Amino acid sequence: MVRSLLCLACTLSIAGCTDQAKVTALPTPPAVETTTLASVAEPEETSPTEETTSPPPTAPPMDEEARQSQAQKDYDALQAEFQQAVKNLRDEIKSVESKDDQIRILATKNPSTEYGKRFLELAKSYPDTKASVNATLFVVGQTTGELKNEAMEYLLNRYSDKVKLSKIADSLKQEVPSQNIEQWFDLMIEKSKPGPVQASIMLSYSQYIGQFPTFRKTIALNPQVAERLPPAQLDYINSERSDAQNQRTASILESVIQQYGDVKFQGRETFGEKAASELFELTQLQVGMTVPEIEGEDLDGIPFKLSDYRGKVVMLDFWGHWCPPCRAMYGHEQELTQDLSDQPFVLLGVNSDSKKQTAIDAVRSENLSWRHFWNGPRGTRGPISKQWNVEGWPTVYLIDQHGVIRYKEVLGDDIDRGIETLMTEIHQEISAGTR
Repeated sequence: MVRSLLCLACTLSIAGCTDQAKVTALPTPPAVETTTLASVAEPEETSPTEETTSPPPTAPPMDEEARQSQAQKDYDALQAEFQQAVKNLRDEIKSVESKDDQIRILATKNPSTEYGKRFLELAKSYPDTKASVNATLFVVGQTTGELKNEAMEYLLNRYSDKVKLSKIADSLKQEVPSQNIEQWFDLMIEKSKPGPVQASIMLSYSQYIGQFPTFRKTIALNPQVAERLPPAQLDYINSERSDAQNQRTASILESVIQQYGDVKFQGRETFGEKAASELFELTQLQVGMTVPEIEGEDLDGIPFKLSDYRGKVVMLDFWGHWCPPCRAMYGHEQELTQDLSDQPFVLLGVNSDSKKQTAIDAVRSENLSWRHFWNGPRGTRGPISKQWNVEGWPTVYLIDQHGVIRYKEVLGDDIDRGIETLMTEIHQEISAGTR
């Protein structure tokens, strides 16, 4: 759909081994009826005659079956119009080679807003019909701004029992954060019936909140994205969550644990286990907090702890040889360990390969000479990464000499800048201590 094309201009992408939304070409418009949009019939006016002055006859109201049928015909006709507009737009974009020209065409000729208004009008003209539900969903999925807000409020207030709220919640957590989205999560939690659907929405809300730092970094690296956002939305994204807001999120997660702790979530994991991971990250793994302990065995089976390296700057890298972006970091990590070999710095890994031998072979063949916790046979869902709620690979934490998390989920040049800052601080402390 057009929304996929819009990704050419403003998709926020996050590097790492995690499922990402793919930018795809517009689908071929489906075969639908080609009738024009029909409206509710109005009585024809007739000229009064000398014989009678009575008002013209009124058309009888449609019965429910006829109303449903008319609504579907109008919806199909409008959908056909929209698909033709999409095809025309796609053809025009294909006719130009410049990316800037493609973006200009999208900005000036994108039909989503025009048709979104018409779909929402249709939805409200035929309330409580299947066509109304689908038309409202179209507006929610294809538009932005106030039109999307209006459609979402209409959907949640009127059709919350007719749509898959958990899927809507899952899609919302991928969108650029806004106050409206947070309000929609509140309303979905309120409207959903107790059970797995409500639990899923609660988890999606927590994950939505957890992605604020990623969006902040993405916006900082892409000023053109910030320019497209309203000032109020930008302030909302960049503002640190208050203690009250964090407590509310923690309360939601605790409710999931208490009410749905034994309900299956995904695979062998329960809602309670997943919520516990989310809660641990929220309350134990934020920048400025003292890092929690990790106890485990290295690849040689020798026990060790994260706190064994207190007094040094620690780069903690969650990695796996199965993960291409993790493998891409090997060379730079080797340089770091060599350049800082005589400094109070240590690189530690948490390996997520389900077979220990795979990790051992990678360490030997790639000369990954630093120490690694093995995450166990469950791989990415092993005990360490599960507790730390790691979902993207690689994930890197930078911890100062006092055991305080200073940088979280950093990659690329941000790792070097963070290490440089922390190494400067520790040398200043050492220097001050020797005076």
